Amino acid sequence: MADTACHVLHAPTQRGLTLALEVIMIDREARDRFAQAIRALVAGTITNDEFEGVRFPALDTADPAIAAIYQEGAWHLYSDLEEHRLRGKHAISRKDKSHVARWVLFLKTDLPYEWPELGGARFFALGLANLFTLGVANRFYVKWFKQQGEVDIWPFIRHEDYAAALERPVYLGVTSNNSFKPTPLRGAA
Repeated sequence: MADTACHVLHAPTQRGLTLALEVIMIDREARDRFAQAIRALVAGTITNDEFEGVRFPALDTADPAIAAIYQEGAWHLYSDLEEHRLRGKHAISRKDKSHVARWVLFLKTDLPYEWPELGGARFFALGLANLFTLGVANRFYVKWFKQQGEVDIWPFIRHEDYAAALERPVYLGVTSNNSFKPTPLRGAA
């Protein structure tokens, strides 16, 4: 059985009571498998088609982080029109590698994915609204989405969580004085 954890998000009410908003599943095994596949894809050790073979089983999970990181990030790294490795003309930019490092770092934490999900009926409704408003509805959605957290460190939602994860690098095997540091956090000491 997969190593999973559940996180319940709480919200205080006006009377000081706490309401459980939702339970978020963290599937450790699926996150680890997906993080490894992303790393292999970006390193060019597997092809985009081989990545798809790993990705589909990894997406068979209740952990929303995996689907979100694939749909909003990893899927944009490669073309699915031909089999290739992310090398040479298909190599990704340094900026994209920085984003990938942050996705992998998030997958290696036990933090719940807290960004709003746009799936099912919501996705369909936004698509229709965009059609009828010639894309204006999407601008409102993007503005609203950016207000939900720190988009420059996505999939982390808070700078504190990102900073804490950077202090515990999972692949470098060293403490926070390592030589690799992604883009510094604004306002971080």
